[in-house]
Amino acid sequence: MAKARVAVVFVHGLARKPAPARMEALWLWGLARSDPHPEAFPPPNPGLELEAQGVPAVFTYYADVFYGDDHETDLQDMLESTVSVSAAGADAAPSPSDLHAIYAPTPASAAEAAFLLGVESRMAARLALTAPGRGGMGAADLEIASWLPLIVQQALIKKAAMEAYYYLFDKEFVRADGVRFMPRRELRARFIASVEGALGKADRVVVVGHSMGSMLAYDVLNNVAACPPVDTLITIGSPLGITEVQQRLAGRSGELAFPAARLGRWVNIYDPRDPIAADPVLANDFTPVDGKAVEDIEESNWGSWRHTVTHYLAGPKLRKVLAGATGIAL
Repeated sequence: MAKARVAVVFVHGLARKPAPARMEALWLWGLARSDPHPEAFPPPNPGLELEAQGVPAVFTYYADVFYGDDHETDLQDMLESTVSVSAAGADAAPSPSDLHAIYAPTPASAAEAAFLLGVESRMAARLALTAPGRGGMGAADLEIASWLPLIVQQALIKKAAMEAYYYLFDKEFVRADGVRFMPRRELRARFIASVEGALGKADRVVVVGHSMGSMLAYDVLNNVAACPPVDTLITIGSPLGITEVQQRLAGRSGELAFPAARLGRWVNIYDPRDPIAADPVLANDFTPVDGKAVEDIEESNWGSWRHTVTHYLAGPKLRKVLAGATGIAL
């Protein structure tokens, strides 16, 4: 069987996720629907149906490392919901304890404590700075992730800091059921396996990394010699601009650079009100190499929680970049 021209590797982000098949279907749905939320993205905004265009999709799934089989099933798949909710439903705000354990780590050094405090503080400050009023569009018009109550948003920020901590400090993580992982080693291996699997199906690979998935993708492309080459990296809702994250990724050199040895192009798409992308512009932080530099693109979506992946996948600017990288005509 002949190879495809290009395949796409998707890498998810923070917190619990639906079961792998459910999550994959939701991401592909988010990308394929035409003219979603015209109040945010005026038509025409055609969808991208990758498989129909002969572009294989491969997913790097790692939520089980932190949460096991405790898949996201409540709140109609909270972060990737496809349904609308009533205004009454919007008032039924769960507490962080209802979102299951946050697994607060115990820092072993002042540097680790400073990292956790810094990441949480920067994301929380971004959330407070960008929090819109809740007037205007009714809750019935929004996907559930658009209006996540503040207490839930704060819980997600804590989870983001926790996952980044275990990954970047290379700490052993003991799951609630007692299973042990070294997250950085495990996640790196899964990402490389996804890229290798995609290259088994296609000649070139495009990577789309959301949230912590963007951090994983950059880390591997920059620091793991065994990683195969990637044609294009598209980061969305990325925490790579956060100082504490950069300090851990820079290592002894103290410098962050475009991973030119294994990457052809890097496009960073951000919503300025996304609290996880607390410092969203990356071009001024990552040194160009061999004429290659990060391309930053601002694209606002909708709702009070701007980190939702299906909102990013609905954006016409993102779709244009992905279509160009995969050779799909919009």
